[in-house]
Amino acid sequence: MSDPTPYPRFPSEDDVPQGWGRAPEPASGAPAAPVLAAASGSRGTPEPLGVLTGLTLAAVALYTLLQLPRFWLARDAVDRWLDARAADRSPEEFFTPYEVVDLVGLLVLLGGFVVTCLWLWRARVNVEVLSPTSPHARSRGWVWGGWLVPVVSLWFPFQVVRDVLRVRSHHPSFASRVGWWWGAFIVASVATGVESALVPTDLDSTGVGELPAFAALSSVAWVVAGVLWIRVVRAVAADQAELLAGRG
Repeated sequence: MSDPTPYPRFPSEDDVPQGWGRAPEPASGAPAAPVLAAASGSRGTPEPLGVLTGLTLAAVALYTLLQLPRFWLARDAVDRWLDARAADRSPEEFFTPYEVVDLVGLLVLLGGFVVTCLWLWRARVNVEVLSPTSPHARSRGWVWGGWLVPVVSLWFPFQVVRDVLRVRSHHPSFASRVGWWWGAFIVASVATGVESALVPTDLDSTGVGELPAFAALSSVAWVVAGVLWIRVVRAVAADQAELLAGRG
């Protein structure tokens, strides 16, 4: 899952072209123009990630914990559904603990999405203002839209996160870290989709017996993705702290 794109060398002041964060040489006797201030105002104001980092880590930790009992909850749900079918009761007439945990997980996931995008947006603004020559594969709007637009959601979020992290990190291992996180996220998402399709909605639903297997697969994938995402978030936070410290 390594990223074949080489890490760019972090630009020094001499590398920055005029109009991209470094003031042009003033004419004789003229004061230097505050180009950096103007550039900062047009792109946004750099700010510490602050509490958003903690909220992002808390959301992923909580969602990961909710995945741990899913296999056993799925087995219990299958038994309940089969017993209900034998009694000629529809699965829609009652909720199983498996479904309750799923609903809680969905709410956590939605909250985590909002917090994570706010966190990633702030990190992206900081990079654009304080390192304006650093490359980005996607425009800033894809920080939010990349997760929501079909098809491109398979790789746009990965590119956004990769570019925010790699600007300050010169280690190829960081690219691999983001790549493995995204791979685990895709596997978990696909397994969860299949798992959801196996949940019975009426007495004629089939394939219920396969649910625990996919629940186990999605649980493992989500736990792996969660652990890797925590490492990515911490790496971005550390790089952002360094970037903001260099500003002073």
